[in-house]
This record gives sequence, C-alpha cells and structure tokens, in this order.
Amino acid sequence: NQGRASDNQRLFNNAVIRVQHLHQLAAKMINDFEDSLLPEERRQLSKIFPLSFCSSDYIEAPTG
Repeated sequence: NQGRASDNQRLFNNAVIRVQHLHQLAAKMINDFEDSLLPEERRQLSKIFPLSFCSSDYIEAPTG
C-alpha cells in the first residue's frame, strides 16, 4: 500500500530527526558540564571516565 509506505517513511524521518536532536542536546550538556568544572574536579572526573565522550557518537545512523 503506497499510503502506508509514505506514512512509515514520514514517521521514520521524524524519528531520525528527533534522535539527532537529542544526540546534539546530550553532547552540548556534556560540554557545558565539563566547562563548569574546576581544574581539580576535571582531573578527578577524568580518572573515572574520559571527558568529551558521548557513546552515541559511534553508532551509525541511517541516512536514507
């Protein structure tokens, strides 16, 4: 059914756009948080997990 296929494509496109937006928002929040840290806090935190790392950076997103 052509109508159902176009509805599914529209829903998929909307989902991709929302996921991309959420990823960008999460990356900005991480950067803002890191920027607010004092040097000693940043050093302590970097021992726990790497700074400027967003695990979703490495997930391939569909493009078509």
